Amino acid sequence: MTAPADLPRFRGANVPPPPTGRGRLPVAADIALAVGLLVLDAVGVVAAFLLGIDVSGDWRPFDPGADNSDVTLTFSWLYVGIAGVVVLLTAALPYLLRAFAGVALQVLVGMVVLVASMSGARYDEERGARAEPAVSVAYR
Repeated sequence: MTAPADLPRFRGANVPPPPTGRGRLPVAADIALAVGLLVLDAVGVVAAFLLGIDVSGDWRPFDPGADNSDVTLTFSWLYVGIAGVVVLLTAALPYLLRAFAGVALQVLVGMVVLVASMSGARYDEERGARAEPAVSVAYR
C-alpha cells in the first residue's frame, strides 16, 4: 500500500516539528472571559474608591450614629491607581489562555483607570492650591 501522490513526503531533516502549545480560546469563551473580568474590575475599582474615602476619614460607610450631614468626597487617589495597576496585571490571565479580546479589554480598562486616578489627583492638587488663602509677607 503506497501513500497518495498528492500528500507531502517528509524524510530526514525535512520533517517538521510536531505541533506544540494550545490553540486560541474560542471567540465566545474569549468574550465571556472579557466580560467577567470587566465586572470584577468594576467591583474592585468601586471598592478601592470607597476604601480611599474611608481611609481619608471623610466618610464612614457603616456609621450607626450618622447625623446625615454633608460629606466631602475627597480621598486619596492612590487607591484607585493601585486598582488600575491590578487591572493591568490581571491581563496576564487572558494572555495565558490566548484570549486576545480579553487582553485588549483589560489593558484598555486598566489604562483608563490609571488616567482617571492621575487626573483626579491633579484636580485635587490644583483645587487645594486654589483653596489656600494668599499670604502676604512684609519684609523689613
